[in-house]
Amino acid sequence: MTDTLISALRANSTLLANASSNVANMNSRDYKPLRTTITEGATGGVETVITRSVEQGAPTEDGHQASTVDLPREFADMILAQRGFESALAAIRTREDMMADLMETLSPGT
Repeated sequence: MTDTLISALRANSTLLANASSNVANMNSRDYKPLRTTITEGATGGVETVITRSVEQGAPTEDGHQASTVDLPREFADMILAQRGFESALAAIRTREDMMADLMETLSPGT
């Protein structure tokens, strides 16, 4: 279970990093945003699939394309990553509390 929670933290970290990179590059010519999908891994953990958008930006006067970053989507991804962090950390905290209670119950002299 701990491996799954740690992989969830890593996946949300990747989602947040890619959304942040997209926002940082939103005014860069020809920039295609990164798309991060969080999926269940083959071994039960959490994995990320990262792709680059193929959407074409509006042509600019100098022959390049405008960035295709969708700011509301990036903010939604950042909120999703935050909620993912909060959920995984709450599960880790609960697991630690349960283990402490179990150890207290099983320890001699209590």
